[in-house]
Amino acid sequence: MKKSLIILFAVVAVSCSKKMEVETPDFQVAMDPAHLVTDTFIYRLGDTTRFRFSGSIGNIAFYSGEAGKRYAGRTAGYQLGKLTLKFSTKAEFGAQTNTLQVLATNKLPGLDSASVVNASWTNISNRGALATSATVVPFGTADITDLVGNANDSLFIAFRYSGVTGSTQRTWTITDLAVNNELPEKTVSLSTIGTDVAYWTRYGNVWSPANARWTPSATDLKITGGGATAASNTSWIITKPLYVGRVPGDVSVGIKSINEPNLAGYAYLYPAPGVYKATFVAFNHTLDEQKSTVKEFVIKVIP
Repeated sequence: MKKSLIILFAVVAVSCSKKMEVETPDFQVAMDPAHLVTDTFIYRLGDTTRFRFSGSIGNIAFYSGEAGKRYAGRTAGYQLGKLTLKFSTKAEFGAQTNTLQVLATNKLPGLDSASVVNASWTNISNRGALATSATVVPFGTADITDLVGNANDSLFIAFRYSGVTGSTQRTWTITDLAVNNELPEKTVSLSTIGTDVAYWTRYGNVWSPANARWTPSATDLKITGGGATAASNTSWIITKPLYVGRVPGDVSVGIKSINEPNLAGYAYLYPAPGVYKATFVAFNHTLDEQKSTVKEFVIKVIP
């Protein structure tokens, strides 16, 4: 009995320590040679590019070569391009002036109200246009690259409202906000009202009336001022920290997984003229390792 147990334990130990093997995919891709000129496949806009597959492959991912879908850009990193800010405003009721300021800083020592009020803010209100009535006014696209030091820096955008007792206070609505890092090959979105609705932070010294504070929603930022007898009010609303140079990796489309039958091919329609590097990555993997085969094609789409 003891001998049997020893043999059993030895088999289990060997089985558990054995690494699962994986083979490099035997994967081939072909295109219609009639479209080949030198080393580039030429197609007219509206033509479908067709790829023929051969081999037995577990998984296939496709990078079309369009902006945000390039194999060479698959790794996340940091790159600072042109930082831009845009939004639209409208100002309703009353006639008080200079009640909204647009501010920015890359030096915010804390997120408590004292740190916010005393931080070194740059007033960028004059880099665009603000509404003076209920007519919606686009701020324009402001270049704010000068407000950060490098690709690893962060930035906060704030809207500071002030209403004074003695006359009807203004009601402000901000829409269509977008902060972007504009790179030569793609634009990285850093903030919009809709995506960051849960991350706006509000500060103020007086909440009278109770609604005289910023309210973020999926479509706008709004603050409703009080009547002539309402107390003077200063209210802030601030973005989350915007990591200005953080660039997510480009993405692929999974066109086959290991539990699906082999594909005979794949078809893709490019939406615009240009030169693209289409890339297929075939890979087999286990818990221990992954092996892949990469096939690339230069495709030119002409009008």
